[in-house]
Amino acid sequence: MIHFPVLRTQRFTLQLKELSLGESITLAAIPLQLEEAACTAFLRYAIETVQGISNPADWTVQERTLALCHYLAATDEDSPNFTIGPAHYADYLDNAPECAPERVTIGEVATDYWHLQQLTGAMAESIERLQGELDSLSGHLHWLVGCMAAQLVREGEVPPAATAEGAAYDAFLLSRMRILLAYPHSDFMALMVNYQTAREQLHHLLRLELGLEGLVVMPKGGAANDLPPARFPVRTSFSAWVCELVNPLAEPGRQPQPLYSHATGCRAEDAT
Repeated sequence: MIHFPVLRTQRFTLQLKELSLGESITLAAIPLQLEEAACTAFLRYAIETVQGISNPADWTVQERTLALCHYLAATDEDSPNFTIGPAHYADYLDNAPECAPERVTIGEVATDYWHLQQLTGAMAESIERLQGELDSLSGHLHWLVGCMAAQLVREGEVPPAATAEGAAYDAFLLSRMRILLAYPHSDFMALMVNYQTAREQLHHLLRLELGLEGLVVMPKGGAANDLPPARFPVRTSFSAWVCELVNPLAEPGRQPQPLYSHATGCRAEDAT
């Protein structure tokens, strides 16, 4: 049995527990491209008790990543400051500020007055589910337009609540992405620049950016700022044996390729 220290943030107090073998097998069967869905499933399995905001789909993407990393830190056989390629977990954890506002004001862009809200797990799952729905968007561009559609709110607007399994929210978000793509080029660029600038005001816990396949964690500033971005996939929470059990490789006896090898399996990966 592994001991997990209590994790306290401004919005919840969390006690984690070790995954069972069955839970690990279930998580390993989730397709790799559904990492946000896997993160929600992982957290629901791993939460023993939580006070405050209880649904991990309603946590910010930074809070979700922090909780996953807290699990990895407790289960690493070498050190809580686990290895990430050429770096360590402490190179990415940025507790200042620990908490950020729920939304900030951008101002008037393209004849509308805009606000920017935090990106939640449920929003990220919706963006993930919509991959391939718009032929003109893929990779980084899909995530950029998706995040803009989810986070940008016009003055007086009340968008539908994002839920982890919400078909209604998916329809809203897809429509919103199409609207953004229909903007005149100059208006879209002005909105995107303001979006990128305002995101800094929402920064907390970990500095997340958009990579080619979704969200990545950037190293914190100072001496660590020349390190690569990193991901913390759910599959790094259990052993490589589980991955091979669920997804056997073609060559009998061949070992899965580790992501920065660990004694019992895979660890967080360099996102480059």
